[in-house]
Amino acid sequence: MLINGAPLNSVPLNTLSSSSGTVEPVVPPLVVVWRCRLMLGGVDMTAQLTGTVRIEREEGAAAIAEFSIYLPAAGVDVIGWTGRPVEIYFQDRQDGTWLEELRFSGWLEQPTYDPRNRIVSCEATDRLQDLVEAMDITDIDTLVGGLWTEDVFDPVDGRSHWDYALERLGTQPASLDRAVTGELRVTPWAATAPVASFGPGTTVDQSLSVEMAKLSERVNRVELSISYRFTRLRERHQDFDWQHPDIQGTSIDASFCIWRHESSEVPSTDMIKDALSSAGYHLLNGAELLALPPTGIYCTPPQAWINNFDNLLLAASFAGGMRWGQPITETYTLTVEAPESIAQAGEVLRRDGTALESDLDRAKDFEEADFGGPDSDAEQDALEDWVVDLREDERLALSAQCQLATASVSILAAHRGNKVGWQVPTPMARGIDLVHSLYLGDHCRARGKVFSIVDEWSFDGQTAITTLTLAISRGGGVISDPLELPAPPDTQPSGSVPSPIQLDSQIRGKNPLLVYDDTLDGFAGNYDNPAPGTPPEEFPRRFQLTAPEVPATHRDEFTAEQTATYRVAIPNDLLEL
Repeated sequence: MLINGAPLNSVPLNTLSSSSGTVEPVVPPLVVVWRCRLMLGGVDMTAQLTGTVRIEREEGAAAIAEFSIYLPAAGVDVIGWTGRPVEIYFQDRQDGTWLEELRFSGWLEQPTYDPRNRIVSCEATDRLQDLVEAMDITDIDTLVGGLWTEDVFDPVDGRSHWDYALERLGTQPASLDRAVTGELRVTPWAATAPVASFGPGTTVDQSLSVEMAKLSERVNRVELSISYRFTRLRERHQDFDWQHPDIQGTSIDASFCIWRHESSEVPSTDMIKDALSSAGYHLLNGAELLALPPTGIYCTPPQAWINNFDNLLLAASFAGGMRWGQPITETYTLTVEAPESIAQAGEVLRRDGTALESDLDRAKDFEEADFGGPDSDAEQDALEDWVVDLREDERLALSAQCQLATASVSILAAHRGNKVGWQVPTPMARGIDLVHSLYLGDHCRARGKVFSIVDEWSFDGQTAITTLTLAISRGGGVISDPLELPAPPDTQPSGSVPSPIQLDSQIRGKNPLLVYDDTLDGFAGNYDNPAPGTPPEEFPRRFQLTAPEVPATHRDEFTAEQTATYRVAIPNDLLEL
């Protein structure tokens, strides 16, 4: 069988340049004798084929076959054909032997009957989407790989598994398709060593087509804005010190014996706890309390002492702890770009981003808990506060990596929108698959990965033509930066470390001129034996303190930004017109 009724051009191929590799060149046959074999539901329907058989296989899409069958006079259940398996083989005769290659396998999708001509037009597909849709999520993860997180995409429950697979594919420069033999596979976009080279005289006349990517579609810069909000649990310690004004030390003789000589009211531990509580503090462990001694004989000369209260104090050094949750918002402004493409054609920008919030919920229990010291996982910051950041670092990192990968892949995809196609007799396309790379040296020089393969076999025209199309990547660059989240921005607020507070005393009875000040922090009370001339109105016995004001930057939402730029190297496939 001749192509278009005449022998093919038999001009010998030129020697390929080193850039095309050492693959053996494709040699056009002098004549092509061919036939097609169709199996429908396990039944050989070849004899009933008519018109044209067309098979289209494209990167990342379901394969489609179209053919027509002439019905015999006997009745046929055409509706029953739907869903039947379809296999289409191409056969050509070489050196007296018929060689056969499976070019399509799938299932009949939709037969259409023309009663005037008794012809059933059939469309079959390899049901790529349906096969993936039927897979378990774990199997899709294993097959497709890539990255995925609910923080970037919608939850998978109740959604299409095919869409889920495409989301994972969107994070890697690769495509998913079904091999003619039935296997699902993921193939990288990057061109590899060509498996075949088509030199001068190998293409059908005037079949070369070149499609250039539009500048407006050639995205070379993606700006991502990722906002991450979490709570910082902050515990602030404040040291206080109070000592009765008469005592001179902590020993019995320097404290109790002096105080008893001229005794007065003193505070209790409960009063200190209540004062701390009123100020928003909890009494922390480790307080040093100088209590009145228990019943016994003390001082010089010895004196008997009876004490019916075990919580009265002459001095106290203690710390109060205050807790709150501070909202922290980190904003990551991340830029993914192809510098060489920007320099060559200018910037084509796209913006995207997400907002995340930590799901860790300890703030309520943290603030309302009764505590005597920091939690075991707390760390001191520059303010000497004990802090716990309710961050989910792995979750944030995965979200950022997912978005960075998607941005990088979108740039790579935009730069392989150049397509070079040509036609050859189908025997010359034997063994060529979507996973392969090819070299073309007829009317232009191009090398790239196969994007699509279209077989068209016409019984009326006696032609068997295959259209091969390459995706040509152009952009340049040699450095691709790791797509990793940068270090968090500095979210440490400025300020000073809380200074210890010395609490005063105002005890009525020694100084007749002493006037009670209800705003003065510390202890207020009365001497047991006031000096003559002391006003009769007693001071209230109380112990009070005031918490220092917490700066707004330590309590309100704190924001900080981190920026980073990632370079993407775009392969420069060969294309010379």
